[in-house]
Amino acid sequence: MKNISLISNLRLRGSYGVNGTLPSSNYGWRSLSTYTNKYMEQPGGAVSSIADPLLSWETSFTSNIALEFGLLDQRISGTVEYFNRNSKDLLQDVPISNITGFYSTLKNVGEINNRGVEIELSGDIIKSKDLNWSLGITASHVKSTVTKLYGGQDIIWYDPTGDDARAKFIYREGQSTLALYGLEWAGVEDATGKNVWFLNNDKTATTTVDGRPATYRYQDASEVIIGNIHPKLFGGINTNLDWKGLSLALNFTYKLGGYTYDAAGRDVSDDGYYWERIMSQDQYDNRWTPEHMDAKLPQRMATDMEDVNQRSSRHMHKADYLRLSNVTIGYNIPKNIINKVKISSARVYFNGSNLWTLAAYKVYDPEVNAYGTRGWEMPLGKTYTFGVEFNF
Repeated sequence: MKNISLISNLRLRGSYGVNGTLPSSNYGWRSLSTYTNKYMEQPGGAVSSIADPLLSWETSFTSNIALEFGLLDQRISGTVEYFNRNSKDLLQDVPISNITGFYSTLKNVGEINNRGVEIELSGDIIKSKDLNWSLGITASHVKSTVTKLYGGQDIIWYDPTGDDARAKFIYREGQSTLALYGLEWAGVEDATGKNVWFLNNDKTATTTVDGRPATYRYQDASEVIIGNIHPKLFGGINTNLDWKGLSLALNFTYKLGGYTYDAAGRDVSDDGYYWERIMSQDQYDNRWTPEHMDAKLPQRMATDMEDVNQRSSRHMHKADYLRLSNVTIGYNIPKNIINKVKISSARVYFNGSNLWTLAAYKVYDPEVNAYGTRGWEMPLGKTYTFGVEFNF
């Protein structure tokens, strides 16, 4: 291909591998006892775990194929990669009956598949003596699916972050590995300001929303899959500009598709019963009143106790965002100036992080944990840094 001047680099690569994940419980395959308990002020022992004699490693089979390329003497370069990973004997804490004295136990529950495409593309838009401008883009699409559950039964599980069971998920064959599970909120009835819930069952409806049977009582509604945490596309954009000693670097991150779940919202979105709770500003701006009958949130009533506390689509929000994660502006002081004070190089700069964010849902930081849930963690703060660098 040496006679094809357009192509400066072309490489095809692939790989295949198998790896195992050791169960987090070192002795999960046998029942254990502890002797830190007391009974009638006397030392005693108790069972500390539920044994699973069939517990084994989780095994993943991973393959990928990629094309690396360079064009126009590497003015443009990139990589397109496809990957596929099948995981068997998936390790998961499974809820069990509380009469055992435990809430969950570690088991090998099934099989999942992760596959997707990753694209990296970069290029020099302008390349000259005084001016250089480069641009890079990354994009990833990943689909994560439960392919098989041993026994065929759905598995309900909760976000382990913070030990507060902040969101409910379900493993169901053919569905996402991060499928949110809960009640489907139908919104607020304009005439009364009441919460309305889609029934999703054969019980008698008390009202309809968009032609679907609904109810004012969440107790009568059935839980369904309400959303998928996984985005359709995510990645970053970076650009660098240099002109006569002045430099500008911008780094963006983005996410398209998917949802986040506002677990903290169950506390700050109180509908009136817990009158002493502090609410965020949007809770005042979007509340139903006789003068604001098209509001997104229900009327505050002291008799409404638990509607807001349900794990439901009410607290689920679009995860799309574009964020300027980092910006750096620098200037290299000319040699004819710094040589007079016997300095070989000098640079002044400004660096800022998380200075600007465009989000589909603006109430909280769109960058949440790996399970797509927001609790009481501190959001990412804005930082500003100024500095001077010298080399003698």
